[in-house]
Amino acid sequence: MERERVLDRDTAGDEQSVSDVHNRAGTCGRCFMLVARYAPQVVTTSSIYHRECFEAWYFGRHGRRPTLLPGANGDRHRFQVRERAA
Repeated sequence: MERERVLDRDTAGDEQSVSDVHNRAGTCGRCFMLVARYAPQVVTTSSIYHRECFEAWYFGRHGRRPTLLPGANGDRHRFQVRERAA
């Protein structure tokens, strides 16, 4: 089990927060929280989102749920947004 080490900005001076946790997925583009590795997530060309965050944003903007495609290479937890034909 990996441990997390975080330095406080007040005590560290000019140093940024240091995290030793391996985070493969990154942060959500909507809520800016970490996306768990096997949590349902939506991958777009610009960012990664929690599926719930993306669906809430899309429903609020377009009034319907988004059409999501399953991820490639057997990633059951990743979804891709279907690009609209121009």
